[in-house]
Amino acid sequence: MTIDEPRGLRGAIAWWRRRRSRRYWEEAWSRDDYAPPWFGRGISPEIVAAVEEGWFLPGMPTLDIGCGQGDVVAWLVERKFPALGIDIAQRAIDRARNLFGESPDQLEFQQHDICTAVPTWRGGSFTNLIDRGCFHQIPNQDLPAYARNVARASSSGSCFLLFVKAFRDGQVTDQALETEREHNRARVEKVLGRSFTIERIADTFLDAYDGRVPEARLPGLVVWMRRK
Repeated sequence: MTIDEPRGLRGAIAWWRRRRSRRYWEEAWSRDDYAPPWFGRGISPEIVAAVEEGWFLPGMPTLDIGCGQGDVVAWLVERKFPALGIDIAQRAIDRARNLFGESPDQLEFQQHDICTAVPTWRGGSFTNLIDRGCFHQIPNQDLPAYARNVARASSSGSCFLLFVKAFRDGQVTDQALETEREHNRARVEKVLGRSFTIERIADTFLDAYDGRVPEARLPGLVVWMRRK
């Protein structure tokens, strides 16, 4: 495991920021009534397509960054993808294990901060990677560490499916949506463009209703990338 040790004042501040972030998510996942607006959305159609169309290489190690309670990881394992789910919150990992269990070398969950260390599993890198909501939660100051560790966790030709929000503070208007869409497209290219080639970008929805309920809409972008 490669760990980015805090160095100097800037490193100490980053360490404290990550610790505060973990505390926030631990508290959120510890509540029995925790029900964020993206809960219950099932398996995103883009993930289904990536599997069914063979864009994700079948049978190869797959990483879900910010796995929450593990539904995507469990779904992948059912389709013969050995998969590791990581989340910054141990409480989320506990939920995932309670719901789906674990199986050596096939299904595993780990408490892990992608901005702090490189996730490792089965002694190698990941061929397929998913981030369905972690990237847009990360402060700008921590994005270089995120990009570095995701790159180190993958290898040449690895496929990365990234979901990012295209709304701000729950407000969704046509004007704001266009601004956020372009902002996030540029952000992804700036942060990850050194290590990944963007194959395509499309609109999506991050809510449980796939955008069909206007008051619950959470518009986003889905980005298909391949490791250089």
